Amino acid sequence: MRALAGLITLLALSAAVPAGTAVARDDGQEKVYVLSQDDGVLSVIDTKLDDIAGQIKLPGKPAAFTINAASGEAFATLPDSGEIAVIDLRTLKLTRMLKIGGQPFGVAARADGRLFVGDWSANRVSVLEPTSGDVVKTIAVGRSPAHVVLTRDGTRLYVADREADSVAAIDAERLELTKEIPVGRAPFALALSSDEKQLAVANAQSATLSVVDTAKLEVLSSAETRAMPYGVAVTPGDAEFLVSNQQSGSISVIDAKTHASRAEIKVGRYPEGVAVLKNGDKAYVANWFSGSVSVLDLKTRTEIKRIKCPEGPRMVLASPVKP
Repeated sequence: MRALAGLITLLALSAAVPAGTAVARDDGQEKVYVLSQDDGVLSVIDTKLDDIAGQIKLPGKPAAFTINAASGEAFATLPDSGEIAVIDLRTLKLTRMLKIGGQPFGVAARADGRLFVGDWSANRVSVLEPTSGDVVKTIAVGRSPAHVVLTRDGTRLYVADREADSVAAIDAERLELTKEIPVGRAPFALALSSDEKQLAVANAQSATLSVVDTAKLEVLSSAETRAMPYGVAVTPGDAEFLVSNQQSGSISVIDAKTHASRAEIKVGRYPEGVAVLKNGDKAYVANWFSGSVSVLDLKTRTEIKRIKCPEGPRMVLASPVKP
């Protein structure tokens, strides 16, 4: 019965995708993926044209997603139903639903496909096999785990424990908690520097950016932001932090060495997720309350375009998908 119900759900969701939905070309070009929570849509932005190249309708109101570039899949969490939607990014089709229970929020995928999912209500990280969705192990962390980030080699996971005012460092091979690191109030978003020696943490309620030394697992320093920082990214070469400030509708550009403010770029209302292209030319910002994505020229530090997208965009990721 469960298998039949899953098949019926999958068929219904496939039928819900609008006819004629475009599919992004699998040319290896870096693309930007935008998750709109209110409308439940994953959109693909062509970064040459800076326009939407494809979309897929998802069930419910997805909270966060991650991409496994090697497999060409995206994994979107659905807190209301306790599920993860798995999308083939080459065809923009929903391939399966993983039922894990709880309130899945932040998610990260290792190169071997293993998933790490934060459970907002149960204060834990679940480790999943990606095909079956079977839970291998659960690891207790601080209250209300929000976003998670995994090192490139897949050996360590960082978790923003929003209501615990800390970041959990987890050994992703031994599947054990290494340390809880105190940061600012209500940490929400995380970004690793390219050398992975530093972890940037956006603290929503203290209006600060904590910079964590990943070797010592302690805060190196803290920089002030504008009110309610909810997203963070690091530019190539680890030169600058880009922090989205929800209440001011702006992006703070912060020097990664001195932590001094270099610029402030106006974007849409309640900006959240931030993604930077590998060449460092442009950044993309999800404007939650504006139903749009701002395209930023990082050389001139200006908004050069605003792309209309489905309502409630909260998270953006830049990633190539192999043909």
